[in-house]
Amino acid sequence: MSVKSSDQETVQQDIEALHLGNLKTVEFDIALPTEGKHGSIITWSSKDDRWIDGSGKVHQPEYGKGDRIVPLTAIFQYGEARMDKVFEVNILEEKNKIQVKKIFPVRIEQQVNTRFCLPSVVSIQTVTGDVIAHQVHWHGGAERLYAEIGEKKTAGHLTDTLYEVDATVIVKETVEKKNVKQALLHAFPAKKVNLRGPSRLKTAQDRRLAFLLKVDDDQMLYNFRKAAGIHTLGAPEMIGWDSPDSLLKGHTTGHYLSALALCYASTGNEQIYGKLTYLIEELNKVQLAFEADHRYQYGFISAYSEEQFDLLQTYVRYPEIWAPYYTLHKIFAGLLDSYHIAGIQLALTIADKLGDWVYNRLSALPHEQLIKMWSMYIAGEFGGINESLAELYTYTDKENHMKAAKLFDNDRLFFPMEQEVDALGALHANQHIPQVVGALKIFEATQEKKYYDIAQFFWQSVVNSHIYSIGGTGEGEMFKQPNKIGAHLTEHTAETCASYNMLKLTKHLYAYENDVHYMDYYERTMLNHILATTDHECLGASTYFMPTSPGGQKGYDEENSCCHGTGLEAHFKYTEAVYFEDTDALYVNLFVSSELLDADNGLHVVQAVPEIFTGEIGLSILALKKTRLKIRKPYWHQGAVKVELNGEQVTFTEENGYVTVTRDWRKQDKVTVHFAPELRLEFAPDKDDTASLAFGPYILAAVSDRKDFYELPLRTGNVQESIERIAGTNRFVFKEKQLEFAPLAELNHEPYHLYIKTI
Repeated sequence: MSVKSSDQETVQQDIEALHLGNLKTVEFDIALPTEGKHGSIITWSSKDDRWIDGSGKVHQPEYGKGDRIVPLTAIFQYGEARMDKVFEVNILEEKNKIQVKKIFPVRIEQQVNTRFCLPSVVSIQTVTGDVIAHQVHWHGGAERLYAEIGEKKTAGHLTDTLYEVDATVIVKETVEKKNVKQALLHAFPAKKVNLRGPSRLKTAQDRRLAFLLKVDDDQMLYNFRKAAGIHTLGAPEMIGWDSPDSLLKGHTTGHYLSALALCYASTGNEQIYGKLTYLIEELNKVQLAFEADHRYQYGFISAYSEEQFDLLQTYVRYPEIWAPYYTLHKIFAGLLDSYHIAGIQLALTIADKLGDWVYNRLSALPHEQLIKMWSMYIAGEFGGINESLAELYTYTDKENHMKAAKLFDNDRLFFPMEQEVDALGALHANQHIPQVVGALKIFEATQEKKYYDIAQFFWQSVVNSHIYSIGGTGEGEMFKQPNKIGAHLTEHTAETCASYNMLKLTKHLYAYENDVHYMDYYERTMLNHILATTDHECLGASTYFMPTSPGGQKGYDEENSCCHGTGLEAHFKYTEAVYFEDTDALYVNLFVSSELLDADNGLHVVQAVPEIFTGEIGLSILALKKTRLKIRKPYWHQGAVKVELNGEQVTFTEENGYVTVTRDWRKQDKVTVHFAPELRLEFAPDKDDTASLAFGPYILAAVSDRKDFYELPLRTGNVQESIERIAGTNRFVFKEKQLEFAPLAELNHEPYHLYIKTI
């Protein structure tokens, strides 16, 4: 049926007559007409409602997040005619309205006659008490070189303000930058520790194994082959964040490589190894195809062209580009895991050339340009690519790979940590946690003290002041001000990726510190967050956020998001921190049914933890040449510990948070440790009436779809009397209201309450 020409003309005339004014510098709401001059009905649709919606309501990005260009579509309709017109609306970020109460002192030690750059940010406290990092403009520029020893003063101002900043540079003959610090403990490779069942951990791992076996490898290669001009073999397109029109495509394939490597190490499944070798061989072909194309620099490999990398260097913002070095990190990590964990040499060859590509591109850029790139919201996010480049350096000994890792040093995060100031508030949580993992990896490779200090202070800041009861951190992906937990109980808390990366950081720091507090946090987060993130239907889906609001419900993501990617890996990492060793002791840190077998070093121990948790831990000694068996005394234990050897109670020592049994071990020795878990309340640090209920290592969620907080007459002294265990389960019931509480990992689609109000 043809459209009447008069209707078409009316619509066209209304389109030509419509004028919205200046759309290049929008700071206020826009009046969007609903009727054209000649009678057309106009409806509006925004590409991104976060910044402008279909009513014309404008929400400016926060200061520092950059302007946003949003397509706004007008749909004109008159009679049978319909036409669209798209307007590009440039919404300006908010002006800087900051009011400063305090600027933290800036004191820097530098070696004489050595060129360096002053930090691009300083830590400040606002009049409202918030502590944040703020950019600074130094008079005379950031780059300095002092030819005389002594104390030098320099000045600048906070960017976009009139606040003055002073800095003191102590110039010395020499500055000791190394800190020879050896790891005190060593973890066991994944292939030497296996989960045993029945347990929720083993079930979660088995689900992920089953899912990986079903994945179409050619689909995972689709975007790479297409970008390199290679036949895609009829594979289906990727979906979600990896769809052909996505600017982040390729990241899930990197996670998939890591997942396959971890899965093979954890399960020994040869079909998984075959899938991994196929992917690496095909990615090698992709890299060679890029190398044969004169448009690309040597060593490049990606699921898209180099355009996003070029645009980042001209400061093009998200969403016009989407974190190209973040995507590259996932590919890097997958390649290095394929080499280090699964032993595939070709993966290192690909990564080696890719490392050269990164160095050749970034080393040509000035320091100020790099700093500005890495401070850009989302667009400049680079995951933990500094970790991958530092790890690559340990395999290749190429100095350029380590230099490339340091090119990602991010003042906005690193300098406050060097000052020992928690300025994490308003920073994107998972954008920055992997950067700290990278700092620790740089330290491990170079022994440069500042990188270790950054990592340690960051961990202490997050764990002491920024975590929910389940160990997760961040609300709406962002760190909040320290100890602001009860104030931010919403549907969008505890991003899964953040916990995945915090556990990685925790494991490495623990090896240097030998402090049980690291393993206390590891246990909390592994059992209450990571284990709780997987769907129960074997769909390979994971939660993005873990709601902490009343009546919250898990939402499982299959759309190849970042958390879907880390979710492919995380359930093969459960054994990473269970056992550690030093020269004469075996450490049992996590209470997980598992088997440690290291025949070459005379170690064979089987741990049994009843699925219905009572606090009893059984250790069967089949071989143990070390004399000391050290078992972490968990933070949730109450009263005296009881230890039995072969059925008889034995004496033991307690030191540094460990129960230690010393003996010349015999085959078939059986150690049983009786810890005493009790119900307890864990209060939010900022809300003395808001708490989670816990039993042993488990945070318990009230199973209910109620949308406001439960107010229960609970306090520390009466929890045991008010709540009883449901026989034969890990669940409890608040007797007065018959309200059931369950470990969060047991819940699938049921709505729940992680926090309650106490009265």
